[in-house]
This record gives sequence, C-alpha cells and structure tokens, in this order.
Amino acid sequence: MPAPQRPAPQKAGELPTVRLTPPAERSESGGVVRPGDRPPEPSVQPSGASRQPPPAALAQLPRPAIAGFVRVPADKLDALLTYSGELLVARRRVESRTSELEAIREFVGRWKTERRRFDRALRTLKRAENGGRSGLPSKAGTGDGRLLPRPAAVVLGQIDDNLRRLEKDLERFAMVLTSDGRQLDQVADLLDDAVRRLRMLPFAEACQGLDRLVRDLARASGKEVVLLVEGGQVELDRSILEGLRDPLYHLVCNAVDHGIETPDQRQAAGKPAQGRITLRAALRGTQVEVVVADDGRGLDLEAVRQQVRQQGLGEPTDERDLVSCIFLPGFSTASLITSVSGRGVGLDVVKSQVELLHGTIDLSFTAGQGTRFALAVPLTLTTLRALLVEAGEQIFAWASTNVQRLVRIGPHDIRMVGGREMLVNGKSLLPMASLAETLGLPAATAAGAGDKRPGLIVAAAERRMAFVVDELIAEQEIVVKGLGDRIRRVRNFSGATILPSGRIALVLNAAALIRAAMSQSVGPAPAPVPAMTGSLAKKRLLVVDDSVTTRSLEKSILEAAGYEVVTAADGEAGWKLLQEQDVDLVITDIEMPRMDGFELTEAIRRSKQSHELPVILISARSSDRDKARGIEVGADAYIVKSTFDQKELLEALGQLL
Repeated sequence: MPAPQRPAPQKAGELPTVRLTPPAERSESGGVVRPGDRPPEPSVQPSGASRQPPPAALAQLPRPAIAGFVRVPADKLDALLTYSGELLVARRRVESRTSELEAIREFVGRWKTERRRFDRALRTLKRAENGGRSGLPSKAGTGDGRLLPRPAAVVLGQIDDNLRRLEKDLERFAMVLTSDGRQLDQVADLLDDAVRRLRMLPFAEACQGLDRLVRDLARASGKEVVLLVEGGQVELDRSILEGLRDPLYHLVCNAVDHGIETPDQRQAAGKPAQGRITLRAALRGTQVEVVVADDGRGLDLEAVRQQVRQQGLGEPTDERDLVSCIFLPGFSTASLITSVSGRGVGLDVVKSQVELLHGTIDLSFTAGQGTRFALAVPLTLTTLRALLVEAGEQIFAWASTNVQRLVRIGPHDIRMVGGREMLVNGKSLLPMASLAETLGLPAATAAGAGDKRPGLIVAAAERRMAFVVDELIAEQEIVVKGLGDRIRRVRNFSGATILPSGRIALVLNAAALIRAAMSQSVGPAPAPVPAMTGSLAKKRLLVVDDSVTTRSLEKSILEAAGYEVVTAADGEAGWKLLQEQDVDLVITDIEMPRMDGFELTEAIRRSKQSHELPVILISARSSDRDKARGIEVGADAYIVKSTFDQKELLEALGQLL
C-alpha cells in the first residue's frame, strides 16, 4: 500500500501559497457572494482545473473605457490663454531684438569702412612726410606699410582681424537668432491655436433657456411663438459667448413683447397664427454675425417719434437717426410698464454690452413683416488685431475691425457744415475730430497750410467719423488686458495692452469715442470777434434769400459785426449783382425761384472771375444728401436753419475770410 504523500518541505523564509478570497464576488446568476458564504458549486468543474480564466479569455473581458473629456475649471483656461498672450508679447520682443542686432551689424560695417578710410588717410600723410617714398607692404593694410612704425602696424592689423571676426560672429548670431525666432513663432502659433480651441464653445450654449423664456412669455401674453436656432454649431470664445447672453435675452424679450402679434392680429394680416423668432450665427471673416429676427409687425416709427417728442429730444429728420433713438437709455415705446417692457432698459443694455465686446449692432425692419437685429462681434477678446496710433504724446490702439480706411487730410479736404469740420470723402461728408482733443489731451502743433495730417475713418454700427492723429505707427496683434474693477467703467476705453517696448497703450472704444466727439465742439476754438475796423470793416458780403424776413435778419447780424452787406432776392438776381460788384463772400439759401442756391454756387465755380469766391449755404434742408450735394457743387460751408446760431455764422466767416 503506497504511503500517503506528504507536502513538500517549506523552505526557510517562504510563505505557503494561499488563495485570498476577494471581499465580494459576483456569482454567475448575478448575486453577490460575501466573505464567509459558500459560493455555489459550478455545474461542471473538471478535476484539477484552474480557477483563473485562460489568457485568451482575459483578453476578451470588457475593459473600463478611457474618458475622452476632462473637466477643467474656467479660470485655469483663462490663465492658460493669458500665458499664451504673454508669449505673443515675448515674440514681439524677439522680433525687436532681431532688428536691434541688424542695427549693430550695420554699425560694425560702418566702423570697418571708417577704419579703411583712416588707414588710407594715415598712409597718405606718412607718404607726404617721407617725400613720396614708398616702402614694402606690411601686415597693416594693403598699402605702404613701411611708412608706419611697426608697433602701429601690428595694432592696426589686430584691429582689422578683430573687426572681421566680430562681423562673422554677428552674422552667425543673426542667422541663429532668426532661425530660433522662426521656430518660436511656429510653436507659439500652434500653442495659441490649441488654447483657443480649448476655449471655443458652440453658439447653441448661449441660447440655452431661451426656448423656455419664449414659451413662458408667449403664454403670459396670449401669443403663439416658436424659437428657431440656426448655426448653433458655430464656435465662439467663451468670453464672447458669456457677453452675448444678456443681449440675446433682451432681444428675444423685445421680439416677443413688441414684435410678434397676437394670433388674431396675425391671421387678419394674412400671416400664420404662430409667430417665429430666429437666432442665427455665422462666421464673417474674423467676426461672428449673430442675427435675431422676427416676423412680427416691425418697428412703429410713429410711436418712436412721439416718444422722442415726449422726452424732449431733438427730433431727427433722417429716418436712420430716428431709428437709432430706440437704443437711448430710458427709451421705450411700451404704453404699459410690465416686468418685460416699459421700463426703458433693454436695447440700451444690448448696445452697451455689444460695444464692450468691440462689436456693432445694426437694426433693419420692414413694416408689417418683421425686425432684424444684426450683431457683429469678434471671435475672441483676449488678442486683437489693432492699429497703433499716437495722439497727444501717447500711444493708443484701435481695433482693426473698426478702422475702415487710413487717410491723409489736407486743408482742401475739409468743409464747414453746421459749425463742424467735415471731411470730404468722395461724394459724402464725414464729421471730423482730433483724437487728442476728444480725449482731453494737448493737441499737436498745427500743420502748415499745405501739410497733410494723418487720420483714420472709424466705423461703429451705422456711424462713421474721421479722427486726426499725430502719427500712424503700425498694425499688429495685441494682448488685451482688463482695466480692473476700479476703473472698469472709464469712458472711451475698453482695455489696455503692453507693447514690446514696455509702454502701455490703451485700447479705444470706437462707439464711445464717436459719441464723445459728436457731443463736443470739434472745430477750432472760436477767437473773440475783434472790433470791425480797418481792413475787416471793408469786407463786403452778398446775402441771397427769397425770404424778406431771413434776408433782413442775416443782414442785421452781419452789419452789427462790422461787415458791409448787399442783398439779392433770388439766385438770378444775385448772379447779376456779382457781375456788377465785387464781393468777398456769398451767403445763399437753396430753395429759391429762377435759380436756386446749388445752381448759383455752380455758376460761381464755373466763372473765371469768381471761381475762388467763398460760398456759405444756409438752408432748411438737413439731410445728408443735400449736404453732400452742397459740397459737391463747391460750397465751403453748410448751415442748417433749424440749428442756426449767429455765433456759428460769424465763426464760419472768420475762417473763410
């Protein structure tokens, strides 16, 4: 009988092999087997079979999926983008170092040329001292080296060798620096693009919750409204997306409350009972256009006009200016104050918020068909393509999206209209201002009579204006920094940037600057009217107007100022008087029988005798088309009768005479 087998002796320091039972195992039936419980017996268990599955089976077991997304706090992304922006500034500094190195190379080249010139002069001098004798060439230069003492020749030779070595080292260093700068640009661009993609979010996220808002507002007002979102996949920077939430909220509320009609009203107008509001986003170059449109009743211009009168605002004659009044603070056409409208907050918030985003807003409508708000905002606010200018001995940055054109402005490009300097831009007129004076900075020395000053035409929404600056510096990518909480609300500025030189340039808010320039007198400071004696008292003026009252009023004002005045009842009578008498300036109305003011001005400009005679148009017409026509026919100034001021007329005379 075989002896029972004993376990193999255990070696010293070796632990017995023990299978550890996991804290909880799941049975095949799905139940949980806890420690201490007896697991169920398998249906078939071969003798000596291993409890571990084979390697092939292990490979087929399901593995935990690797997550494709990582949650990152927004402030960390902001910090990463800030560092990427700082890298952009460092790139600009490397570029400036390259230019500095090139300047050093040019200096060494000039030094080498001067060294050769000195060598030739020294040899000529020694030859003259030695009576024209020439010696054998030596190490110093290629000329008459024996004419120089040997120590001097050795020193000059060493200087030549050092200059050649320095020139070669600088050339090699410049090549390495250029190569490193190119590689830095490439890596920085890739990093900047990657960081921007991290911050990009779809436009649909800014529209979240608006469908519920529309549904609740429609139900409360007894309307049927549906919200459609198009271009929801268009991606914007997170900061732009956050800045658009409030404008979209107000525009949607405005569309439901003011735009969409009730089902009965819509059916009576031949429309579907259900109104429609559309939010649309689309890329437009470096900007994103966001459109909020509805198919409602459109803008009620008569209600806007009545509200303008009630608030005591100057009623604009141009329809575009009248429409822009709805963006004024406290302006509302609602007859009843509710939680949705009537409080005068909404569209002014939209406009101010869009301007903070360096964007513009445009309004168009069709009566009975609907209203369309178009918002144009940049893709990002952290970096900005900007034009650097100098004004008042300081550097400022304009967003390139607001700059339409760079111009050179001469005295012949300027006209006086309504007491304000206007730039002749083709067949249109643009108000003009000095950037330094608008910001309250000391203006540069006035240019000469024939000199042209640098300027730029700036656009913000429907407004355009020409700003005169001291110097146009460059256009480049800048990193925009916030102004901080303490001066966040400072006027005319929306941020700051640090230039490669270390100077700080403030980023200008185009819309705010245009408003500031239009609200103040931008022309030259009026000089006190001197006593009208001597040569000034001899100035003779011709006043042409078919209205006896207006003609008499203008004559009395001008005679009180010391001018000699002759009058004519219409353009034809004025033209005949010009053939008989000499005058120094013509003041004429436009609407007159036989020959109007435009025709009279054209006749004066065609005449060889009086083609340089200054002409001022004073008319009740205030449209931009009439002003442009007046400048086109050759008028030097245009004054609107509704805003007539004798001080304005005398200032215009002082500038033209």
